[in-house]
Amino acid sequence: MLAVALPFLISANTLGVVLLLVFMTSSVVFMIPAMATRGGAQFAWFAGGSFLLVVELAVFVTLVVLTSRGDIF
Repeated sequence: MLAVALPFLISANTLGVVLLLVFMTSSVVFMIPAMATRGGAQFAWFAGGSFLLVVELAVFVTLVVLTSRGDIF
């Protein structure tokens, strides 16, 4: 229903730009605790934040590919 109301959000290019902004914001948010610690805790925060960013990126790439193929709108 949202795609009918906002047809300009259907393109894969627009979705990619929006998801890039979301990814950049979440990368800052996920890495703030890593910058606030030192030693082993810093490594653990970097590892956890990096894992979350990789999962998020995989979901976003999948959404953009499915949108460009026309499987989802």
